Amino acid sequence: MALHGALDYTNADRLREELTAAVGEGHRELLLDLSALSFCDSTGIRILLSVRKLLQERDGGVTLAGMNPRLARIFRTTGLIHAFTVEPDLTEAVGSLNARPGP
Repeated sequence: MALHGALDYTNADRLREELTAAVGEGHRELLLDLSALSFCDSTGIRILLSVRKLLQERDGGVTLAGMNPRLARIFRTTGLIHAFTVEPDLTEAVGSLNARPGP
């Protein structure tokens, strides 16, 4: 799934609904392309963490690809960079997911 523009309190509920639908009951992994995401506030981060928690309960996780430098700095400063698999771009993220062993 690709995110673009700003992720904040004005659209976080919609994203929560879309992510919940995207992962459904049978999915364990989610890849988010953040290369076009210009801004993310604490509400957006909470959404990402809640989806991460859901997928971790299924022995899966969330991969974030293509973070801009500003967003990467926020994730590094807060320690959230360690809560997700982070790849520099979508191509490497897909390769990383394909290399993981199945269930």
